[in-house]
Amino acid sequence: MQAIGCDFLAFSGHKTCGPTGIGVLYGRRELLEAMPPYQGGGEMILRVEYRDSTFNVVPHKFEAGTPNVAGAVGLHAALDYLDSIGREAIFEHDQRLAKRACERLAEIDGIRLFGPSEDRSGVVSFVLPDAHALDLATMADQKGVALRAGHHCNQPLLAKLGVAATARASFYFYNTEAEVDRFIEVLHDVRKLLA
Repeated sequence: MQAIGCDFLAFSGHKTCGPTGIGVLYGRRELLEAMPPYQGGGEMILRVEYRDSTFNVVPHKFEAGTPNVAGAVGLHAALDYLDSIGREAIFEHDQRLAKRACERLAEIDGIRLFGPSEDRSGVVSFVLPDAHALDLATMADQKGVALRAGHHCNQPLLAKLGVAATARASFYFYNTEAEVDRFIEVLHDVRKLLA
């Protein structure tokens, strides 16, 4: 974090194979010290008096209530597991699968891919003409392929791109080339049904 010089960095646990309901927020100490807490309770308060209270030091002043200990243990285990595989190995694998998916998706007439052509992570977003992303995802699901459909919490970008929704395939270290090929087969089948 010091290398990129960020003020804040956040990520969610479930995006790292960890449990849901937990995440990480890094903030520069001087910024965190200047910020007031947004809720109260638990160990975040150092002293409570009738007219005022004194908040604990960073990071405790932002830890209201009972901490998610099980979530923290699960997140730690997930991060250790990812470290044992290696970030570079995971990224290279994801890129290889995404590249294969993009090359195979190009076989489908009218498909529109979103995202960079190079240095792509394992995420592949796309639309098919005359097919709503939700219909695509629903039909793919019925054939055993999971796609995410919608605006993906990014409506301003989709508005700029001129689409209401995209379908998204996400590949990770546990996916295989055979699964990429199955995804493409299913899309061909779905396309025929929607034509």
